[in-house]
Formats: sequence, C-alpha cells, structure tokens
Amino acid sequence: MWLGMVGRVTAMRSPGCVDVDAGDRVVTASLLTMTDAVQAGDWVVLHSGLVLALLTEEEARDALDLRNPTTG
Repeated sequence: MWLGMVGRVTAMRSPGCVDVDAGDRVVTASLLTMTDAVQAGDWVVLHSGLVLALLTEEEARDALDLRNPTTG
C-alpha cells in the first residue's frame, strides 16, 4: 500500500519547511526527517506533513505512473 505522496518542491518556506506540488494540491511539509539538502525543483516523497526521501526524476515518474496508470 502506498501511503505517501510524490511531489516536486516548489518553494522553500521558513527554515525547515517547503511547499510541495503534489498534483492536485500544494502541501507545506517539514524537512525534520531529512539529512540531505532539499531545494526547489527536487522530487520528494512526503507523508503526514513530513518529507521522507528525495527521488530522482525517473523514480518520481515511475512512482506517479504506478499511482495513475493510463487507461485505454
């Protein structure tokens, strides 16, 4: 089961927070759990208001494809 959301960081907020475009909404999330530097344009996994991991663009696209398969 996939509980997290995949999104792209759109803006840096107050220290330790970012705005993430998660497709149908923009979420403000905490970087409290991150040890890696996060910047605008990065792909991330977030859950319960926390950024949990950085993703490459390929990983993000694969995850989004799994969540939103094309019908047809």
